[in-house]
Amino acid sequence: MDKPSTALQPAQRALLLGSRLLDGVSCDAVQDWLTQAPVHTLARGQTLITMGSVHNTLFVLLSGELSVWLHASGVAGVQGLAASSDPMAMGRKEVARIVPGDSVGEQSLIDGQKANAWAVAEQESQVLAVPSEMVWQSMQSDPKIALNLLRMMSARVRNANAGLSEAMLSQQRWARDAETDALTGLHNRRWMDHHYPRTLRRHESPGRSASLLMIDLDHFKHVNDTHGHPVGDLVLCHAARCIEIALRPGDLCARYGGEEFCVLLPDVDASMASRIAQRICTTFTSTPFELATGAPLTLSVSIGVASWDQIRPLSALLAAADGALYQAKRQGRNQVVAALD
Repeated sequence: MDKPSTALQPAQRALLLGSRLLDGVSCDAVQDWLTQAPVHTLARGQTLITMGSVHNTLFVLLSGELSVWLHASGVAGVQGLAASSDPMAMGRKEVARIVPGDSVGEQSLIDGQKANAWAVAEQESQVLAVPSEMVWQSMQSDPKIALNLLRMMSARVRNANAGLSEAMLSQQRWARDAETDALTGLHNRRWMDHHYPRTLRRHESPGRSASLLMIDLDHFKHVNDTHGHPVGDLVLCHAARCIEIALRPGDLCARYGGEEFCVLLPDVDASMASRIAQRICTTFTSTPFELATGAPLTLSVSIGVASWDQIRPLSALLAAADGALYQAKRQGRNQVVAALD
């Protein structure tokens, strides 16, 4: 930071007296600000406030622009108010922009704690550095300063809360998208690998059961070869809906990969699982896919069923259901085969 001056330009003086911080405040109450508080010039990228520092100063921006941001990575070696860095290169998480007339550093000034954020000049900027003693004296002369400061901090907290809420919603959307098959809208393999074992663990008590269905769309390669991959994608979406229609509300369904789907049936034994699987087969044959020409395309599925013995992990249950599925295919497709315990 350069050698400070204490001479405010007329335009800077007018900006300060017309700021939100000094709105309705008498000029006499801040006379020391106008004549004694130092003015610092910051180069672009220069740090004004360092996270973890104690500054005991209220900074009022007179020109330029500041950004306030949270530590993300790569800033451990940046120390002191005079440190210079490129915040964009440090993966910053910006929380506020400070424009001329606004202030920064209020929280540390009020509670005496170390700064919990960084303030960096986005362009060449000038700031008025008002020492804490001078701020407190002015507040005693005119309490309106404290009221204005409180209102400004309240607005900043509200903006931060709004940003936090949006960030949480975005995070939830990202998490949901990461566990959703983009084509069919079903859960994907990642979601399945996380939730199926948890569901099985909840069914480890005596008297409870669970079963798994591995479902494969018959002759799907022929659909793609004959009608094209765009139609194949629509057929997969149709298949997902057919499976969902035949399931109960508490059943878990995921796209396993390609034209395969995997369904976990909580509290369902082998016999009931086979009946549900047969209902899925019936739904496919009774609900043909309609081509763009209006012609129906009858689809069918082969299903392997495996019941859980409360001992085997999910991988073993998948292997058993998968073996039953391939047996169903070898036997002619469009049928249900239950794995032998």
